[in-house]
Amino acid sequence: MQVRAIYKSAFPKKEDFVEYMSKWVKVPKAETSLMDGAIKKYKLMPLLGYDLSTLKDITEYIYETDFTKKHKNHKY
Repeated sequence: MQVRAIYKSAFPKKEDFVEYMSKWVKVPKAETSLMDGAIKKYKLMPLLGYDLSTLKDITEYIYETDFTKKHKNHKY
């Protein structure tokens, strides 16, 4: 997951990662993104309509999860 790696590199502390990502996903802006190439290729992500608390839960999960490994309860 390249997005996770890029933002985790920029925000290595969990608290900083969660704070930045949850607020950015709530109101995405090209000028505050670290992925200009992706925005040029795919456009800016749309508003998702989640509340900030839910986005913090999601970004905590993204921060903590190594998506390169299989997880017990998932069949791939």
